[in-house]
Amino acid sequence: MEEILYLPEKIKNIIEQGECHFREFKTGLSGPPENKEKRDPKSIAKDIGETLVGFSNADGGDLLIGVEDDGRITGIEHNNATIDQLLEAYKSNVYKDTPLQNVTAKKIEIDGKIILFFSVDKSTKYVHLTSDGRCLQRSDKETIPVAVEQLTFERQEQISREYDRQFVHEAELKDLDVDLITEVGKIISPGISVEKVLQSLGLAEFSRGIQLRRAALLLFAKDIYRWHPRCEVRIVRIKGNELKTGRDYNAISDESARGNITQLLSDAWEKLRPHLVETKFSADALFKQRIMYPEDACREALTNALAHRDYSIEGRSIEINIFDDRMEIISPGGLLSNITISDLSKLKGAHQSRNSFVARVLKEIGYMREMGEGIRRIFALMKQNDLMQPELKNTENAFTMILHSKSVFTDEDERFLKAFDLLNLNREESLIALLGKNQDLLSPQQIYERLELVDWDDYRRIIDQIQIKGLLFNTKTEDEKDRIARSKNISKRDVKRLKIRTPKDCEEGIKLLSESLKTIGYAPKIDKEYLKKLLSHLPKNCIYYDTNSTITSKRLKFLNLIDNSNAPTTILLGIWDYHGKDKAPIKKESLKAAAPQNNERKEGTKLIVTEVTPEKNERKEENKFIASEVIPQHTIFIEGVEYKTTIDDLNNLFQDYNSIERVSIPLDFFRKTGRGFAYVTLSSKEEGEKLISEFNNTTFRNRIIRISWSKK
Repeated sequence: MEEILYLPEKIKNIIEQGECHFREFKTGLSGPPENKEKRDPKSIAKDIGETLVGFSNADGGDLLIGVEDDGRITGIEHNNATIDQLLEAYKSNVYKDTPLQNVTAKKIEIDGKIILFFSVDKSTKYVHLTSDGRCLQRSDKETIPVAVEQLTFERQEQISREYDRQFVHEAELKDLDVDLITEVGKIISPGISVEKVLQSLGLAEFSRGIQLRRAALLLFAKDIYRWHPRCEVRIVRIKGNELKTGRDYNAISDESARGNITQLLSDAWEKLRPHLVETKFSADALFKQRIMYPEDACREALTNALAHRDYSIEGRSIEINIFDDRMEIISPGGLLSNITISDLSKLKGAHQSRNSFVARVLKEIGYMREMGEGIRRIFALMKQNDLMQPELKNTENAFTMILHSKSVFTDEDERFLKAFDLLNLNREESLIALLGKNQDLLSPQQIYERLELVDWDDYRRIIDQIQIKGLLFNTKTEDEKDRIARSKNISKRDVKRLKIRTPKDCEEGIKLLSESLKTIGYAPKIDKEYLKKLLSHLPKNCIYYDTNSTITSKRLKFLNLIDNSNAPTTILLGIWDYHGKDKAPIKKESLKAAAPQNNERKEGTKLIVTEVTPEKNERKEENKFIASEVIPQHTIFIEGVEYKTTIDDLNNLFQDYNSIERVSIPLDFFRKTGRGFAYVTLSSKEEGEKLISEFNNTTFRNRIIRISWSKK
């Protein structure tokens, strides 16, 4: 029994992990910082009732009284009689006809301070109300009012809601993959035993010997078929846009990934991933690949299906049907009665966890982010890649998400944008190009609205990049702009003065730039002296002629001719026809052919990515993949990270940012590689803003990375 996670130890773990959807801290004090006093017991009791009702109506959770929002233990200073009354507040402050079930209420002393600990499971019996008749529900880090009708369940849902929380009495610890659980333990609280990992995650109890919940088996079973016959993902590739039968049966591949949920997150993804690209033999006798669906959107959809399918339907697996024009992810079990397609389509973060224990574990170990974020992220990723909005379908027996490979652009738009392939346009730049494709003058306000921006700093960053690339130029001087604004009585942002260059002009500029670079020849680094030589070789009428060396350096980076350390890329080496000492000859590639593919509509030769051998991580002793999900204050989230990227790769990329304290790449437990995203923690928020501005929507290891502040 010494392996049991004792309550003080569990509470310390909870405090260390911080507040979230499943955890809430409340102070036991009131008043200004210099004159704190005991808080009114009635106010504390009200908080206890409201918070536990909210947890119970959502996914369950833990409440600590005597802990500040930032995790400082300040304790409560009330007498024992008052404390005893507070420990009963989950009864007295909850409506008597909807009593809370399975509540733990304890007084604990930690570091010389008294705190109160409450824990409650998700309810499957009642919709709970406070003693004054209010219905509340936990949503992210808040407890909010909701309508009783919204939480009313239909009777048939109870089985599916209770499935993952049920105890399986015949199951033993030896039935679980202990090595896998040990890896999980390194994330949630390094050094604790397997038993404590399971108890900390709510997957086991040890009061009467070991009792494992079904969620523990779904997540970590060695032999999943002993506990669930169809814990698997079937992936079918179908030739055409509909599935036929009999002699016309048109499935060209049919394979399944089988295993526990944690295995499926890795194995099913590896089987699905090859279907995200389309390879064709082109007219110029080359095999070319076109990315059909964004990887991050597909991985999110797979994770969403594994987390939320109805596991009580034991006769069916998740099915992914891949047609020529779409991908359908079909999960057993329809939406719960209090969630509708309309709720999800509003992208407001509506969610309800059928498998609350499974979902909680997947969030704690980093496979899921905030509750309700999955659908919104998939929609956002499809939009960012200019693909049609996903379709959501729901029946009593299945929930289906459909991802379309069709671009939102017309064929005419595609042909126009293809003429700018040399510039490697990102999504925003493509939209601006289309806005001005008829050679109309554009105003900043037009562009701002077309891109659906919310910050003019983002506008300036985008315009700066597209102008440096040479696609957009200003037709008016500042004086002319001011005069037009005054004469028309309009804002300067409404003055039409920006124009898109023609593809012919851009191609001519690229040609002159390429010829000048070839004339100057090889250099290991493109420094200021090299840029001076380049300026002297470029004709003054070239669109890329600029006396500002900083702009010229940025231009070479945006065109993928040099990397962030100013070293030449494979493209530039090809222009020089430089082989280097003891190197095999470099195959000559045109700038157009070698440019990394940016957005799913583009086509081009597939680039081979090689992994850089990790070097010593000088920032911290973390020369390994880190799977921690505890995100400190100034933390940036990076998505689109190539899977073999190491911490040292990211350290090298961001080497100019001295305030970086930690780089974290969450780990795929089975393949020991990254999972497509990373976190970077900085001590300076200003440097974080600068890093986001410089690297968001740029190419790193032949993938477009997107960078934003972490929402955790």
